[in-house]
Amino acid sequence: MPGVHEAGWFRTGYCLGLLLRAWRRTVRLEIRRAAKLPESWLLALWHGRIVGVLFERMWTSTVAMASRSADGALAAGALAAVGIRAARGSTGKGGAQALSEMESLVRSGVVQVPALTVDGPRGPWRQVKAGAVTLASRLGIPIVPASFSCRHVWRLRSWDSMLLPKPFSRVVVVFGAPIPPQQLPGDGEEAAREVSRIMVALDRELDLEVAGREWWPEPGAGGAAWGGGKSSES
Repeated sequence: MPGVHEAGWFRTGYCLGLLLRAWRRTVRLEIRRAAKLPESWLLALWHGRIVGVLFERMWTSTVAMASRSADGALAAGALAAVGIRAARGSTGKGGAQALSEMESLVRSGVVQVPALTVDGPRGPWRQVKAGAVTLASRLGIPIVPASFSCRHVWRLRSWDSMLLPKPFSRVVVVFGAPIPPQQLPGDGEEAAREVSRIMVALDRELDLEVAGREWWPEPGAGGAAWGGGKSSES
C-alpha cells in the first residue's frame, strides 16, 4: 500500500525536521545579503548545502520541491516540521506538475519564495537544471543564489558531498545578488550554466573567508570520488 508507506516516511521526516529545529538552536547563525531582496524571488541552492540555508528559511513564506518517492516523502515531512510548503515532483517524476504548483502558489500570493535545489534530487553534482530559469522567467522574478559555510563541518560521502555544520559552530549564510532571468543567455541550458558559474564562485569566496579552505573541489574534479559513509572534517 503506497499511501501507507508514504505516510510512514512523512512521519519519519517530520521527526527529522524537529531535530533540525533543535540543531538550529545550537549554532550561531550569521545572515548576509548582497542586495535588498524583492518581495518575491526564486531561491537557488545546491542539494549539498541545503542545511545551513534551511536554518534561515524556517517559518518563512517558502515553497520547495520534494520528489515523488520515499525520499521525497521524507523531505516533505521535514519541511512541514520547519514551516515550509512542499510541492511534490522532481526532474524525473512529476517535475512539470510541481513547477506549475509552485508557480500557482506564488501567483496567488500564498507564498513569496519558490526554492529549488538546482542540482537535485540526484545530480549531476553542482550543475543547475533549466527548471529554475524556466520558473523564474514564467514568474518574472529574479534568481537569488544562496550558500552557507562553516569552519567545522561533517562532509558526507554522498553524491552531493553534503556539508553538515557541527553544533555550536558559526554558520554564515549568504544570499547573492539577484539575477534577473532576462539578463541570462536566451538558451535555457546556457542560462543554467551561467547560474552554475555564479553559484560555484559564491561557494568558493565564502568558503575561503569562513573556513579558510574550499570544502568542495571544482565540479567534475572530485564529486564522483565520494562513496558511502561519512567523513568528519574540522
